[in-house]
Amino acid sequence: MLDIPSIAKVELHRHLEGSLRLATVREIVDQLQLPEAALSLAQLAARAQVLEPMESLDAVLGAFDVFQRCFASLELVERLAFEAVQDAGRDHVRLLELRFSPDFMTRTANLAWDEAMAALLRGVRRAEAECDVAVGLIAIASRGYGLQSALQTADFAVRWRRELVGFDLADNEVRYASAEFAPAVARVRAVGLPLTVHSGESTGPEHVLDTLDALAPQRIGHGVAVGRDADLAERMRRERVTIEACPTSNVRTCAVPSFAEHPARRLLRAGVPLALCSDDPGLFAITLSDELAVARRELGFTDSDLARATLNALAASFLPAAQVKALQKRHFGWAEALAR
Repeated sequence: MLDIPSIAKVELHRHLEGSLRLATVREIVDQLQLPEAALSLAQLAARAQVLEPMESLDAVLGAFDVFQRCFASLELVERLAFEAVQDAGRDHVRLLELRFSPDFMTRTANLAWDEAMAALLRGVRRAEAECDVAVGLIAIASRGYGLQSALQTADFAVRWRRELVGFDLADNEVRYASAEFAPAVARVRAVGLPLTVHSGESTGPEHVLDTLDALAPQRIGHGVAVGRDADLAERMRRERVTIEACPTSNVRTCAVPSFAEHPARRLLRAGVPLALCSDDPGLFAITLSDELAVARRELGFTDSDLARATLNALAASFLPAAQVKALQKRHFGWAEALAR
């Protein structure tokens, strides 16, 4: 049986803003004298983390408030980016795609986007060199901030295209349909940035279908609704659109009622490209190793399934193909051996 903590891993779906260490949050709220400074560590965890299923995705998104306010200076942006990559490296993640919303990250402190990006890069590159992890950055357009913000984010991504590997559309899919953001997606697609879209998380299969038709993404974040439509699953398989599956997140946001009802194993075995991801390790107090262990313990994944999901993640990575190939040769022989 695989020793999950020690194997090399691939992470395609991890939010920087959801990757903060609780101990660092404690330190920052004390330094900044935020209202949460009056809380004990246990009370802060209850306020800032999502450790049990909540009533909705919106309720979980609301829990990000404390984390968001921690991005209070360029120095903190650099530190939080460094720690996020360092934590991934300590969990033997060897390929990490880390996504962030420049609007969300900078909004409360009114930081300049480009200055925040430069600080983020300093933290990421320093941790990359220290921790033996290859990092690709993905810029997120947050639906809830509207089309104008998405267009601004797309322009930001175009400016920083040499430092980014992809573009993402996230946030509330019920209120803000994917098709509304086609103009922003067109701008990043014109410069060759690939696309992933949060879709089918707390919505039905029709939303995923609309996303595929309107935006043609290479990957779908969460995509649990795909498990409720055999024709849609077949289309995902045929078009090789990869699902970034996040089981713990999906249970805690009530996207699925329980682990037993999560469709990840069924979709994987039906040939739908699917990778296992952590989503927000700081928010949910998990690691990618925890997520793989959950897949094995709760979803019925075999070691061969874990290997196949890992190879799917490598195949779907937005990092340059030559870099992925070198990483696969160096770190992922275990997956190749088990997936045969």
